[in-house]
Amino acid sequence: VCCDDQLKRELRKGRAFEGWSEGVLEFAPTYKYEIGTGKYIGDDQKGGRRTPAWCDRVLSFGKGVRLLGYGRSELTLSDHKPVTATYAAEVEVFCGRKLQRALTLTDAEVESGDVVVPDLEF
Repeated sequence: VCCDDQLKRELRKGRAFEGWSEGVLEFAPTYKYEIGTGKYIGDDQKGGRRTPAWCDRVLSFGKGVRLLGYGRSELTLSDHKPVTATYAAEVEVFCGRKLQRALTLTDAEVESGDVVVPDLEF
């Protein structure tokens, strides 16, 4: 449906959102619709022809993130159609005890001369 809009061009050229990615836009434009209906206003003869717009997008960043689905909802509460994305993500499993120990201040060695606590006045 859409293959070369401004966001796609900027992502491809590395000029915006470096390292981020987006799925393929295989759904109809997300803007502009008559509120409360599914009527696309872009073809309204009175208002002139509007370029189809995919204003609402979902981008992802990082390793281990895999897009499973990308589309739009047919809700009619706004002049935008909400965009949805479903991902699978790899997560690192950690040991809670080790994390707690690393975050506990009592495990840190601090000499009294190294810590300066200012007087607070209210």
